[in-house]
Amino acid sequence: MKKPRLEHIRDIIEKYGKISYEELGNLLPDVSNMTLRRDLILLEEQGLILRIRGGAVSIGEITKKSEQEFVHRFSDNVQEKKEIAEKTKKLITPKSCIFIDSGSTTLYFSKELPNENYYIVTNALNVATEVLRKSQPTVVLLGGDVNRNNLVTVGRSSLDFLSNINIEVAIMTATGFNPEKGCFTCGLQDEMEIKRAVIEKADKVLMLLDSSKLGKNMPFTFAELDKIDYLVVDGNFPDEVKSKIEQNGVAVI
Repeated sequence: MKKPRLEHIRDIIEKYGKISYEELGNLLPDVSNMTLRRDLILLEEQGLILRIRGGAVSIGEITKKSEQEFVHRFSDNVQEKKEIAEKTKKLITPKSCIFIDSGSTTLYFSKELPNENYYIVTNALNVATEVLRKSQPTVVLLGGDVNRNNLVTVGRSSLDFLSNINIEVAIMTATGFNPEKGCFTCGLQDEMEIKRAVIEKADKVLMLLDSSKLGKNMPFTFAELDKIDYLVVDGNFPDEVKSKIEQNGVAVI
C-alpha cells in the first residue's frame, strides 16, 4: 500500500506546487501526521519534492520559479550586458582553457563566444547548453551537487575537479561590487567557494560587471581587486570608479 500512497502524495504536491502539512492532512484524513512526515522524507530522498518549513514544494515549482527569476535577471540591462560580452570576446584566444562563471552577463558572453576551438569549463548548466549550440568548442561541466535555485553545480566534487585542471582564463561575474572596499560579492557560500577556487587556479581573471552591480553588497566576498586582471564594464560605469580601480593595477575595459 505504501507505493500507491507515495505516488498519490507526490501527485497532490505536483498539482498544487506547494502544500502545508495541514492541507495535506485534510486531503488524506486516514493517514497520520507522523506517516505523512515520513512519506515526505522518502519523497525528498528520491529527489521528487523538497521539504520546506511547514510543508513541501514540488521540484517543478522550484524549477519554474528559478527560470522566471533568471529570465527577469537576463532581461535587465540587456544592452550593457551585450556591450560587455562584445568587449570580452576580444580578450580571449582560441585553443584556450576558459572557465565561464554562472550569471546572466556570462550567459550573454556565451552567446557571443566565437565558434572556434576553445576548451570551456563551467558549473552553470545554461552556459554549458548555450556553448554546446556551437560546433567547435569542447565543453566540460563540473560535477557536483546541483543548486536547485540557479542550476549550478557546487560542493566538494566540483572543488576536487577544479584542483586537477589548468585554467588559462576565468570569465567571472559578481552579484555586487563594493568600490570602497574593492571587493566582489555573491549571495551563496557554495558559490563563493567555487569562485574563489577558480580565481586561484586561473592564469588570467576577467571580471564582467555591469553598472547595476555597483554599490551592491551581498553576504559573501569571493575576491578583491588584487585577484583581478581585467574588469570589463559597460559605458555607464562611472569614470571616477574606473580611475580608482585602475590605481589598484586592474585594467578597466
